[in-house]
Amino acid sequence: MQQETLLADLLERVRAGDRGALARAFSLLERAPELWRWESEGNAAGSFVVAVAGPPGAGKSTLLGAIARALSSRDMSCGIVAFDPASPRSGGALLGDRIRMLDAAALPNVFVRSVAARDPVGPGTAALPVLLALLELYGFDFVFLESVGAGQEATPLLALADSVLLVSAPGLGDSVQILKAGVLELADIVIVNKADRSGADELARELTAYFRLVAAPTEEPTTVLRTVATEERGIEDVLEALAARRERALRTRMLRTRRRSRLVRFLQARLRERCLRAIDDLVAELLHDDSDGVATPVTEGALLRMVVQRLASWLDDEAAR
Repeated sequence: MQQETLLADLLERVRAGDRGALARAFSLLERAPELWRWESEGNAAGSFVVAVAGPPGAGKSTLLGAIARALSSRDMSCGIVAFDPASPRSGGALLGDRIRMLDAAALPNVFVRSVAARDPVGPGTAALPVLLALLELYGFDFVFLESVGAGQEATPLLALADSVLLVSAPGLGDSVQILKAGVLELADIVIVNKADRSGADELARELTAYFRLVAAPTEEPTTVLRTVATEERGIEDVLEALAARRERALRTRMLRTRRRSRLVRFLQARLRERCLRAIDDLVAELLHDDSDGVATPVTEGALLRMVVQRLASWLDDEAAR
């Protein structure tokens, strides 16, 4: 109850625009997403969530820093959740992405947090829908989710986003083949960053040709843009593309559908985590009871019944809260 009381107080301050309360609530919900009450807090629809993926070295963090500064100059706000590789020692985020966005993070209408991509089911699967709801409650115009890479590890982020921004750059090998193995077909906007380097024009042509080949006649074509994030060149074009996607999403009520899917994913992750915990606890208890060193025979059906009983007890406790 102490944590729930603390969260309730923090959420009141978040609604009032308190950045310090937002940071504390973010940390609390990252550790304990089960504290969030969807039925009471709901989803403050309005923030446009953009997943940002791309191979290492493409300049995702530098690009996001430039986008955040440009949004700030337009009196718009944004939250950035950067999924960094987990530290092998502490399990926490290595903070590499946050370091590259220090100047943008200091702006009053920009919020940057790093999250360790250590979830075995996908980065931030359990907590991410809750964290997005929290950022929307604060009232950000845009929320960006930066993936570690462009492969399968990015999939959970893409499923929760309203739009997908894919970043590539020349000199990373056969970039089209690399991206095709990941999330190229899901991208709404593709950015060729470091466009002042040799090979940028060729890469942009390859990507444009690919999307012309695979696009359905009724689909809006994927936008291919060029930027030099270190010099903030091409950033205005990116903002215009994002604004157009956001306007279309608001017009078609897509945001409401996305928010329902986030609730479903949160409930799935919570139930999955509870089932795994119940199984782990039961196995540990059975092993602890074997004082003679001989394993107690348990059928799969019996174990399943015990798991269901544990889950039923948990549901009773949740209903009583």
